[in-house]
Amino acid sequence: MAVNNLADRCNWSLLRIFCAIVQEGSLNRAAIRLNLTQSAVSQNLKKLEEQLDEQLLVRGKNGLRLTNAGQLIFESASRIYAELAGLGEQIRQQHSETRGTIKLLVLSRIQSRRFDQLLYDFHCQYPLTDFQIDVMRSSEIHKLLLQKVPALGICLSERRYAKLEYRQMIAQKYALFCGRRHPLFSADVGDVDDIRNQGLVLFQSDQLEHLQSPLTEFGENILRHNHILASTNNLDEMMRLIEAGIGIGCLPKHIVDATGNPDYFRQLPPFPHICTIPIYLVWHQDRVFTPLEQYFIYALQQRFCNDDQ
Repeated sequence: MAVNNLADRCNWSLLRIFCAIVQEGSLNRAAIRLNLTQSAVSQNLKKLEEQLDEQLLVRGKNGLRLTNAGQLIFESASRIYAELAGLGEQIRQQHSETRGTIKLLVLSRIQSRRFDQLLYDFHCQYPLTDFQIDVMRSSEIHKLLLQKVPALGICLSERRYAKLEYRQMIAQKYALFCGRRHPLFSADVGDVDDIRNQGLVLFQSDQLEHLQSPLTEFGENILRHNHILASTNNLDEMMRLIEAGIGIGCLPKHIVDATGNPDYFRQLPPFPHICTIPIYLVWHQDRVFTPLEQYFIYALQQRFCNDDQ
């Protein structure tokens, strides 16, 4: 069935190229302005004329000249361009004037360059945003979100709650490490059997609970064949104990890499890592979000696609 409506037959990309040709007075100069080849510009002009079933330009002694139909199309396209440009400015102005508070409940020591970049980009787009960030344990984050505290959570989650919505953001890799003062640091360690009868440093928090589940058989073996020497519920203290040679323990690989000094820790088998623990963006399903919160959730979902950071 043929389309008779001119609006349905027009392609804005072709109209934009046509306007550039008219404004520059030359296919070659239009191609340079649009960063296209002259052949591509010529083909697009031909395609537009075929869609409209009208000749828009003719070559004369003084260069290109608009036909009557071409003059009408150019004037209309110019008005459309001006309206779109004005609309874009209005949207940017609306963003710059959007204000409000985004409250985040965040697990400690989350490192993600994409998340850092997202915060920067969101601030540039919505400069009047007031970020309020509280660092706490994942279990505490879930408890507050279930109470409909006006906040978004970024945390671990072994257990899923029916009233909460989850979107995976980051996949953190965990591995077993010893510190530079530990005997294993300079020992010949080839497999898991070489790390038996060692002292362990355990992370006693909800983070440990989440970690034990994916460890499965390895987690049971390491606890069965080694003894606990120290425990803590603080990641920085965990790293201090391991670095001091008190025992071996599991740490997020990106945290160890961030120390910037390979002489402090040595990764132990199994390789390349023991397990991967996902970190989620979480919110209550029944909460009514402000427009700013909706923009932020959308930005997070667009930036993170359930893959590694």
